[in-house]
Amino acid sequence: MPSTLAFVSSVVTWTLGLTSARYLYLRYTGQDRYLKLPPGPQALPLLGNVLDLPTKNEWEAYARLRLVYGDIVTFLIFTKPIILLNSAKTISDLFGKRSAIYSSRPNLVMAGELMGWGDSLVLSPYGDRWKNYRRLLKMGLNTKALGEYARLMENAMPSYLQTIIDSPDAFQHSFRRTAGIVALNLAYGYDGTSDGYALLSVTEEAMEMFSISALPNIFLVDTLPFLKYVPAWFPFAGFQRLAARTRKLITKMVTEPYERVAENVRTGQGNASFTASLMEMEGDGNAEGIKWVSAALYGGQADTMVTAMANFFLCMMLFPEVQKKAQAEIDSIVGHDRLVCLDDKSSLPYVNGVLKELLRWCPVTRMVSHMVTQDDIYEGYFIPAGTALVANIWAALHDETMYTKPKEFRPERFLPPENAPDSANFAFGFGRRECPGVELAQIALFLTIANVLAALNIKKPVDSDGKVIEPTLGWSSEYILVTPTPVNA
Repeated sequence: MPSTLAFVSSVVTWTLGLTSARYLYLRYTGQDRYLKLPPGPQALPLLGNVLDLPTKNEWEAYARLRLVYGDIVTFLIFTKPIILLNSAKTISDLFGKRSAIYSSRPNLVMAGELMGWGDSLVLSPYGDRWKNYRRLLKMGLNTKALGEYARLMENAMPSYLQTIIDSPDAFQHSFRRTAGIVALNLAYGYDGTSDGYALLSVTEEAMEMFSISALPNIFLVDTLPFLKYVPAWFPFAGFQRLAARTRKLITKMVTEPYERVAENVRTGQGNASFTASLMEMEGDGNAEGIKWVSAALYGGQADTMVTAMANFFLCMMLFPEVQKKAQAEIDSIVGHDRLVCLDDKSSLPYVNGVLKELLRWCPVTRMVSHMVTQDDIYEGYFIPAGTALVANIWAALHDETMYTKPKEFRPERFLPPENAPDSANFAFGFGRRECPGVELAQIALFLTIANVLAALNIKKPVDSDGKVIEPTLGWSSEYILVTPTPVNA
């Protein structure tokens, strides 16, 4: 056994060294078809640029590289090239205008193969399965469904606002419950029963595992795929045990609510829902597709909304003058006798500007990866097929060519005469990979933000002596969704 392990180790080391040396040679000598890979930091043999990777606030660190290497930068992660896109133009050009070949996903061994997210909408490669998912979502998220979702959110607002008043420190937990139950109701017909809350707990844990694993090269097995064959009992194979636990959660999250709706459809019972509607339209021939799009509808929705609302509370503490302007607009248009409804949206331009500026100033997702499926040339640089490209969404939304004084929180930038580009064009994905639930997300965020502003004053927390506690401006970057440092309302 020792001699076998030694042989395997020597082969792996030799292969890594040869491949890394080849990339370095091609990059810096300009030979072969790999002439003019985009520039980037000097890479080390075997390691590539692993030691150059930032450990916190990656979006800002990568954005600074634009000053040195330009808008498009190449990193070597061991032997694998990863290309970073650092401007709105490069992201729009590749993920938007050339979406026919830039709409796939990198193969994430940990998240996709080992955990079981590989069949999900978000990680499916561009192809027939992904197109089927998008078709189902388009069918199910019609005007009627969007109207029903708005009605459910409007009905949930009074109890949500009362919960914040009763327990201001728990506003994030309260909104997670509210958004989660509304999404479960729309997707599967669940109401606020114990069954629904139990499923929410499973979903929260599964989505947390997804957020940890869904960025390239977070786990070594994504860079060295042969490690997926290491047994779970082996030393340092904790990733295998984590994957096994997550796979069970995903199965429960995707299968149990689907089977409940299927039984209700067979017996003619249960509430109307997105899933039931698709079952009736598609019959039994598309069960896997319906399972995964229904899970996507409620699984990702609540997580995104919770993070966005945490950002909103932080921003209102930091920029009280913005809060006052938005409240004044609501008071003048809606008055004090009722809460805000979706029909008010077109009459509240400043509140809409607050939502757009929220998504721009502190986007929920700051780095998104796509994979190119064909060799391509862009701006004179060669991009090989199969390369992962990471869009720095934060950099695009802080691009001074699009947004003047980008560090300022100014909703007015989206109003005449400035009319800055809508931040949703970047905050919810690009091209063919744009988030299919973008309209749901915008409905939920508008209604929640507008009603919180209508009913509450958000202030900085105080300590036991009544002294103001200044909230820390910082974000956790351990997950694909970037969450703010915890604050109190």
